[in-house]
Amino acid sequence: MRFLKRQSDLSNYAFLPIFPLKNPEGWREIDIHECGESLVPLSAVSPDQIVVDSWYYKEGYSNAMKECCVRETVAQQLCKASEMLPMGWKIVIFDAWRSLELQQQIFEKYKAKLKRKYPEFSKHKLNQEVQKYVSLPSSNSSSPSPHVSGGAVDLSLRDDSGKNLDMGTEFDTFYDESYTRYYESKLEQDGKLSRREQKWLENRRILFHALTCVGFTNFPEEWWHFDYGNQFWARIKGKEAIYGITSFNENRAICKRSLAHRKES
Repeated sequence: MRFLKRQSDLSNYAFLPIFPLKNPEGWREIDIHECGESLVPLSAVSPDQIVVDSWYYKEGYSNAMKECCVRETVAQQLCKASEMLPMGWKIVIFDAWRSLELQQQIFEKYKAKLKRKYPEFSKHKLNQEVQKYVSLPSSNSSSPSPHVSGGAVDLSLRDDSGKNLDMGTEFDTFYDESYTRYYESKLEQDGKLSRREQKWLENRRILFHALTCVGFTNFPEEWWHFDYGNQFWARIKGKEAIYGITSFNENRAICKRSLAHRKES
């Protein structure tokens, strides 16, 4: 896919379909050659183009941070994507790097929700269903959860009026409608969409193409989830992963310096 050079180009992507996506199944088998990049706080990267709106922090998760951090190259690629958006639009970050403790908390909370909904599920079946949407917390250096690597980011778009674009579902709602291509498939099957569904389809296309044209991959079951450098990304791209498990404690000084620089400037 060619690299977009003008902001006006991206609006044309509302009319370019999202073709069938690869699933990262088997991602744990991918080798990781850790590149050693640090985590950087996104609020300090490009506040005019990227907005941090830490969802789990706002929802009261005790292990969540107000800041969202990603690896250095991930931050750079997000900036490139934001530069191609229509004038005044921004990327909104809901979640990025997670501690193992937060990954565990998210996993257990969704597991409890499913258990209430499907009390007949066996323990094995329940864990299988949870892992369709939330990765099993893992401190295994050869197969860390995607968000623990600092290479996964959950996001959306905000228009020039300050309103988040409507994508047809809210962030972190695990329904069939949350699949990235849900409205593409519906259009293919039915031959038409309602006016609202057509808008949701176009908004997803703009988000998808803005991120994938700068190298990100999308997790097909979540329109908001994109990866760069981790095992999900490597599996889909046919490459080696460059991001393994990383800790905020190891990067705390760097994050503090970046935030301090933002305040001074």
